Amino acid sequence: MKFNCKQSELSKGLATVGHAVSTRSTLPVLANLLLTIEGDHLRLSATNLEIAITCLVPAQVQEGGSTTVPAKLLTDFVNALGPGEVELSPLPGGIHGLRVRGGRSEANIRGMDPSEFPVIQRLDGEGGAAILDCGELRSMISQTAFAAATDDARPIFTGVFMRVRDSRLTFAAADTFRLAVRSTELPGVDNRFGELLIPARSLNELAKVLPTEGNVEMFISPARNQAMFRAAGVEMTANLIEGQFVNYEAIMPKSHQTRVVIPTTAMRDAVKRTSLFARTESAGNIVRITVTPGNEGLTPGVVTLQATNDEFGDATSTVDAVVDGPGLDILFNIKYVSDMLAVIDAPELVLELNTAQQPGVLKPQGTQTYSYIVMPLHSR
Repeated sequence: MKFNCKQSELSKGLATVGHAVSTRSTLPVLANLLLTIEGDHLRLSATNLEIAITCLVPAQVQEGGSTTVPAKLLTDFVNALGPGEVELSPLPGGIHGLRVRGGRSEANIRGMDPSEFPVIQRLDGEGGAAILDCGELRSMISQTAFAAATDDARPIFTGVFMRVRDSRLTFAAADTFRLAVRSTELPGVDNRFGELLIPARSLNELAKVLPTEGNVEMFISPARNQAMFRAAGVEMTANLIEGQFVNYEAIMPKSHQTRVVIPTTAMRDAVKRTSLFARTESAGNIVRITVTPGNEGLTPGVVTLQATNDEFGDATSTVDAVVDGPGLDILFNIKYVSDMLAVIDAPELVLELNTAQQPGVLKPQGTQTYSYIVMPLHSR
């Protein structure tokens, strides 16, 4: 293979597929990139056997072919070149690899036989595509995937549940202590996609490579064991998780006794201050949240956050709020609250509570598309 391309475009493509390069596999070829000429483009491919990412880079092609080279070495060398044209050509003597020239620099990078690289299945046209807005999909991922478990002991909790029903797409993720649910309208798509379980790790990588604008197509394999996402010359294929996700709708509270509306920025700042005293092992990330109603319109309601640390002391922060219903004391893992506050940008936050022993619901004010349920902690 022999071709030229712009350093900036090659560098961008290498960064994109780099999200799928394996760093811990016992298969050496997985630390490599597969480079293949496809028409007037260079196709870069990487996989860690859980996800695969491919990216097209415009090129002036003199000779077709394919090879593999170490991903990190090629990426670092190309990034170190100055702006301009990069020429890539075969190594002499039939050795697998590439000669890379840019400006007044060149490198000979040895690789491996491309036949050893795993085959990456493409799902084009199999069962039709769902069309999603890139920004909306990225938002849905950010507001749910963080709630999935990171411990592989129970694989279904490491995934994000996806359901298409009645032209509506829903994502849900849980780790048994919390649950995040986000939905959006998906007009023009029937229920053929049904229910899937996509690894949260894979969706987080997808969010990193999605373009900032435009649409993304989603395909499902006939065997329903893989999903592929394609947007702006980038494709990512992810293996799906086998198993039945929990009935998350049964977990979500259907009513509340107390409803609190809090300014998001003020709540975020209060959580940040009190969490400083809750982070140690002795404090256990526990913060007491006390909701106090206002005095018949004469004074506002307040939400008080308190953390106690046996070693360093304690901290209290109070935020004015609109409180509808009786006052209440409840204990939460403050990290769970902080995680949710980091992914919403609504000016006001709603907190719905029943008792100190029942889960609380957090959601942005004015929307019915996102809910975050947190289990309370017990006094120690």
